[in-house]
Amino acid sequence: MNRPGRIVVIAAAITCIVFASAILFIPSPYLAEPADPYLVTEETARDHATAALVEFIVVGPGLAEDKAWRSATIGEDSVLFFDRNGRPFVYQYPVKSGGMVIGNIKVAARTILGGSVMEYGTSSSTFDPDDALQMAIATTEHTYPGWKIQKALPCYAPPITGVLIWAKTVNDTEKLLLIDPASGMIVEREPANEDAVVDHLGRTLDPDEIESRIAVWRNSNTRYREILSFAESHDIDLRERLSEDDSESYKEFFRLQEVSSTVTPPPATPLSGSELIAQQRELEEWQMTAEWDITIAYDAALSDDEISAVIEEHLGDASLPGGIKTSPGISWLCLNATTTEFAGYRARLENHRAVLVICASDAFFWSVLENPKSVDGRTLWLVDIGQNPPEMDREEIKNLLLAEGFPLEEIRFARLRSYPQDRDGREQFAERLNADPHLLFVMKEYLI
Repeated sequence: MNRPGRIVVIAAAITCIVFASAILFIPSPYLAEPADPYLVTEETARDHATAALVEFIVVGPGLAEDKAWRSATIGEDSVLFFDRNGRPFVYQYPVKSGGMVIGNIKVAARTILGGSVMEYGTSSSTFDPDDALQMAIATTEHTYPGWKIQKALPCYAPPITGVLIWAKTVNDTEKLLLIDPASGMIVEREPANEDAVVDHLGRTLDPDEIESRIAVWRNSNTRYREILSFAESHDIDLRERLSEDDSESYKEFFRLQEVSSTVTPPPATPLSGSELIAQQRELEEWQMTAEWDITIAYDAALSDDEISAVIEEHLGDASLPGGIKTSPGISWLCLNATTTEFAGYRARLENHRAVLVICASDAFFWSVLENPKSVDGRTLWLVDIGQNPPEMDREEIKNLLLAEGFPLEEIRFARLRSYPQDRDGREQFAERLNADPHLLFVMKEYLI
C-alpha cells in the first residue's frame, strides 16, 4: 500500500552540509548501505507503521490512551535512525491527531532485527535532527580540535537518541563517537567490522539466527499485509482517521484472527469465518452458564499471609469456606513492560526462535478478566511457557528469555474455592480483585 511521504535522514534525502570548513555528506537510506540485503524499504516500513497503528488503537494498548489516539494517523515525514554500529536501525514515524504530533512508532529498518515494530511512543518526541546534528558537530570540534569530521547520522541507542560522528584524529586514526544532545555526553566507540552481520547491539549473528530473525520479520509482514488488505477490500482509507464503523469492522477482523489462531489442531477442511464465529459463540454460551471458581495471579515475592490479607480486604462480611490455596506458577510468567515497549516485546516473544510462548487470554476451561492489563503506564501480560517439549527445562527457558532482555517476572496462583455468593456477587468480587494494584491477573476457572 503506497503512502505519500518523505524520509528525513537529517534534513532531506541527500544533504550536503558545510560547517566549519568540514563537508559532511549525509546519505539517503537507500545509499546508506547499498549492499545490505536485510534493508527494509521506507515504503514497506511505512505500511507496517500504518497497519500497526490500526492494531494499537483498535485492540491494543492504545485503547488505554486518551481520545486523541482514537483518531490518530501516521504523519508524512519520517526519520531513519542508525544503530550504535552505524547500520540502519529504525524508521521513526510521527503519529498525528488533530494536526498535532502525539507520539511515534519505530519500525525496524532491517529484517534481521526480528519483529517489525520496535516501539510505540505515546508522547511527542523532542528530538530535532537538524538541531542535533549542528550541536553534535559543534561539540566534536570544540572537544577534539583538529579532528576531521567525515560523516554524521542520527542514532537511536536506547536510552540515547543522538548523533553518530565518524571522524579522523590528527594522527589519522578513525574514531566513532556517539553524542547525546540532551546531556552533551560523548561516548567513544570502536568502529564496527563492516563485513560482520550484527544486530543493533553489536552482536554477531550466525546463519541460523539470521534465518530465524528474518522468519519472525516475515510473520510480522504477513500480519500487517492482512490488515492493509482488509482496508483495501473494505474501502477504508488509512490516511484518514478511522470512523466508528471502520473501528467496529476491524474489531471483528481481529476477533476472527484470534479465534483462528487458537483453534488447534486445524481441521482437515478449514472453517469458514461464519463457522469460526459460531464456534466462539458456542464456547461463550457454555462459559455463561458453567460454574466457576476464582484464581488470582500475583507477584511471587508476596507471602501467603500477605496475599490472604489483600483478598480478605475485598471479602467484607463474606468468608471462603473452601479457603485459599496458593501454588507456584510453574510454567506461567508475567511480562511487565512500559506501555510503549509492550508491543515490541510481545511480537518478539510470540515469534521467538527457540521458545514457544502462548498468551493465557482465553482457554476452554478458564478466562482471564483482563490480559494484557494496563496499570500506571505499564502493560502486564500473562504468558505460558509450559507448552514446550518436556526436555526443555522451565528454569532454563526463563533464564534464556531474561538474558535476552525480556522483563519477565515469576508469579504465584491463589485459588478461591466455594465462594458463597451468587453469580452476580462473584462477578463483582472478581472485578474488585482485578482492580486491586497488589494483584496481577484474575481468572475464572470453569468447572467441567
